[in-house]
Amino acid sequence: MLENYPKEIILKDGAGVTVRPLQQGDEDLLFQMYNRLPQEDRWFLDADVSNIETIRRWVKKRDEKGLVSIVGVLEGKIIAHAILIWRAYGAKSHIGKIRITVDPSFRERHLGTWILLDLHNMAISIGLEMLVMRLVQDRDSYVIRGVRRLDFSEEAVLKNYVKDREGNPHHLLIMVKRLKKGWDEKIDIVPPE
Repeated sequence: MLENYPKEIILKDGAGVTVRPLQQGDEDLLFQMYNRLPQEDRWFLDADVSNIETIRRWVKKRDEKGLVSIVGVLEGKIIAHAILIWRAYGAKSHIGKIRITVDPSFRERHLGTWILLDLHNMAISIGLEMLVMRLVQDRDSYVIRGVRRLDFSEEAVLKNYVKDREGNPHHLLIMVKRLKKGWDEKIDIVPPE
């Protein structure tokens, strides 16, 4: 599944970013990337990325079954991290969950879109039928617009489900993409300008 890596993608501004699997030795670079995020962005993640032990656990678990973890690297710095998680057994074994985090200085340059396309194609290759992304409705509007262009649809809104650091409630949006079966449905497009 990861045999096509590393690969280079070209952002809309011409920058060449290497996308590759997360590997042993990436702990410090990944820690630095997550700590370049604004504190408010880190708050909405599912783990305390300001703790180096969290990052070490992620790197250690990178080869577990049901998990793909890839990074975008530019000039020796990790500038994006994405994961695709799925279950090997049970009622939800056809569903993949995606989380993509991009360094603030590389947002709105289609890096996340390119990585999402890769994860989409990977999900098809392993036989998943559905992808799910959880986004905070009023904070992730740019991401929501982007995934809608890739045929993710709003499946549910959990009203006042998450809270920001000040305790203000926000809606959590569940975005879902139903995947077509077969390689002929693989997406290989250029993200919109």
